[in-house]
Amino acid sequence: MSRHASTSLASFIRSAELGSFAAAGKALGISPAAVGQNVKRMEDAYGVKLFNRTTRKMSLTPEGALLFQRARGPLKELDEIDALFDESRGVVSGVLRITAPKRFAVRTLVPLIAEFRDLHPEIEIDLDAADSVRDFVDDPVDIAFRIGEPGDSTMIARPISELPVYTMASPAYLEKYGTPTHPQDLDSHECIRYRFPGSGAMWNWAFDIEGEIKRFNPATRLIFNDPEVLCEAGLAGIGLIQLDGYYAREHVASGDLVPIMIPFTANLFSLYLCYPSRENIPLRIRRFIDFSLDRMPRDCFAMRDLVEDLIVTG
Repeated sequence: MSRHASTSLASFIRSAELGSFAAAGKALGISPAAVGQNVKRMEDAYGVKLFNRTTRKMSLTPEGALLFQRARGPLKELDEIDALFDESRGVVSGVLRITAPKRFAVRTLVPLIAEFRDLHPEIEIDLDAADSVRDFVDDPVDIAFRIGEPGDSTMIARPISELPVYTMASPAYLEKYGTPTHPQDLDSHECIRYRFPGSGAMWNWAFDIEGEIKRFNPATRLIFNDPEVLCEAGLAGIGLIQLDGYYAREHVASGDLVPIMIPFTANLFSLYLCYPSRENIPLRIRRFIDFSLDRMPRDCFAMRDLVEDLIVTG
C-alpha cells in the first residue's frame, strides 16, 4: 500500500482498475470495507457519486471516469516518490507495470517474473497480458514487450529476438506427401492458412527468394483465425503451416514440427523490450530490464540453433 497521504485516491484508482473493492483491497493490503470507506470519503468530499454499484458489478459514473482519467498520472508520480526514497535506502520496491502479448506472457514472461520476484520480493508486478498495444502515455505501463519496432522516438526499444516465419509440417505429413523444396511446390500440398480475426484478411505466405521478400497466396481448404489453433493443425499432420518461432519453437525442439524450405525463410518481425526514454529510470525498472535481457538469450525465438543443420531436401 502506498505510504503517501492520498490513500483514498489510491483506493479509488485501484477499484476502478480492478473492478471491485475486494480486488482493490487485496492489491492495497487493506480490507474491502476500508476501500469502500476511502471511496465514500472522496464522494462526500467532492459531492458526486464516483461508482454505480449493484450486487453484481461496479462501473464508473461520468464524474468517476473523469477523475480516473485525470488522477492516474499524479498517483503514479506519488508512487514513484515512495519508490525513490526506498531506492535511496537500497530497497528495490514499488509497482512495476508490464504489458506483453498473451502467449509470450504465458510461456516466457511469467517464469521470468517468478525468478525476478525471488530476487526482489518488495516489487509489486502488474502484468497486462494482451495482444493489443498499450500506450505509455494513456496507460499505466512501465515496460512493454512488443512485436515490431515502435515508431515513437520517445521510446527505447531493445531487440530481444528476430521472428522469422517458418514453413513447417509434422513428420507424418512429410512422410506421407513428401517435402516441398521450393515455394513453387506449394500448389501440390495442403496449405493451412491464417485469417486475421479483426480485419478478416488472409495471411499471404512470405518467402525470401534471392534477397527479396515474395508473397504467395496458396490455395487452401483449411482456414483458422488463431495462431495456436493453426499450430495444432500442423501438429495433427493435416497440412503445411507458416508461423514464426514465437509460436513454434518448442514444437520444433521436440521434433513434432519440421521446418522446410529453410533457405527461403523470411525474416519479417522482431520482438522488442520497450520503455519510455527518460533520464532517471526508477531502479525497479532498470533491474527488470537488465534481468530480462540477461535471462532471454539474443534471438531466442529465431530458432537458428534448431534449424541450421535441418535443411530438408525431400
